[in-house]
Amino acid sequence: MKYFMLSIFLFCISQQMQSQKGIVYYGQIKSPGMKSAAGPDLNAYLVFNKEKSYYVTAKDSLEEATSQNKSIYRGEGEQVVAYNGNKTFRYGEQVFFNRKKDSLWWSQRFGGNIYIAEKKPVINWKLKSETKKIGDFKAHKAIGEFRGRTYTAWYTLEVPLPYGPWKLQGLPGLILEASDERDEMLIYFKSLEYPTENEAHISQVQRPKGEDEGWQTIEDFENMLRNSIERAYNRMVLRAERKESEKPKKPVFSDIYIESFE
Repeated sequence: MKYFMLSIFLFCISQQMQSQKGIVYYGQIKSPGMKSAAGPDLNAYLVFNKEKSYYVTAKDSLEEATSQNKSIYRGEGEQVVAYNGNKTFRYGEQVFFNRKKDSLWWSQRFGGNIYIAEKKPVINWKLKSETKKIGDFKAHKAIGEFRGRTYTAWYTLEVPLPYGPWKLQGLPGLILEASDERDEMLIYFKSLEYPTENEAHISQVQRPKGEDEGWQTIEDFENMLRNSIERAYNRMVLRAERKESEKPKKPVFSDIYIESFE
């Protein structure tokens, strides 16, 4: 009987640890092609337990929905990239990570909403000895390559779970801060509650009612980006031909998109 009661007790402790939830609040600034953190500064949060995490930003309820109109000029008016439309939308840009299934599901705006399912990307992080204080936490430095960019991440061993903001993950502790080498993707720490009784759900990616429930692949996403660049370049060539000017250079992936497949 004594061993039976001990087994029940250990099982309850295990279940409690698995269900124990945390939430970390971030700011995210995404600025492709700007060579600095010049884009809109958006609120974000990551809610997690031992098995899953859910990250969301650019969500109407986290911001006042506003429009942005931006242009980037390269050289002597050589290239213009325009960003138009709302910077937030109802469900936001979401990333759901399931450790047991070793997979990510995510959504973002690309014309309309797109929904991608992929195996967890492996980021070969190099752990550094450098540390610093972020909030009340001791943070450790790591550097890793992810889809064409070099990221510096700061993680804490005080929350020994491999989660992080956006699609960054795989370190020995929770990522509190991260940026690429040009600060075109900058995610900074605001606060952390762990454990928390916050009612935010660790949910699968949410969609508006009536949208197709299917998922596209990471290869589909890569093709979307490549086709978009090709169409933009063809338009640039046609304009140059009409003006009888020099043929333009083809846009570089990382000057237009955060994720590069070159």
